[in-house]
Amino acid sequence: MIPLVFWLLAAGMLTAAVFSGVLRLWLLTVVVVALTWDNLIVAAGALIGAGDLLRALSVPRYVAHAVLTPLLIPIVFGIAQLRRRLWVWALTGGLIALGVYTEIIKLHLELREYAGTLRYAHAAAGPPIPAIATVLVLIGVGVLLWKREGVPWLCLGAVAMFASAGSGVFWLGNAGELILIVSILLTAVARIRLAKTPSLGSKSAFAR
Repeated sequence: MIPLVFWLLAAGMLTAAVFSGVLRLWLLTVVVVALTWDNLIVAAGALIGAGDLLRALSVPRYVAHAVLTPLLIPIVFGIAQLRRRLWVWALTGGLIALGVYTEIIKLHLELREYAGTLRYAHAAAGPPIPAIATVLVLIGVGVLLWKREGVPWLCLGAVAMFASAGSGVFWLGNAGELILIVSILLTAVARIRLAKTPSLGSKSAFAR
């Protein structure tokens, strides 16, 4: 049952990646493709079997999370048309550096089985500080968009991501990632529609 959940999550992420490409959100597309890979490897792990191949295929999962997850901050700032000031890039760079240290340099993979899935997981993984900080920033931007423009999706999606990741249930965390990505795409679509409505677009607090 759980492997099927991850196959569905991979399919959902792939669909989101295609839609992101249609919207020409290229950096977001790269992030979503990486998340597609993450779910795909977990889904197929038992079919691939334990060994060097599965281990090698698993390493990009952690590299992608370390390097790409914090990029959601400037991505969302761009969608919201908030100025990406120096602190935004400094925070993003700092979170990437921390992620590289904890998720790549200190990476030690061990085989784990869970409800029919087989995967290599980070044995010494601690609290995912870069991911937590990223989601908190996204919640903040989401609150601003909801309050000023009536667009609730980013806030709701980021809160759902935070709650699912904190649940301690493995597959719920991945489902929360899909919800977050969908909420970012819905936010982008909502803002495009606002921009095409002169009476609303002209009142946008974020309009350049």
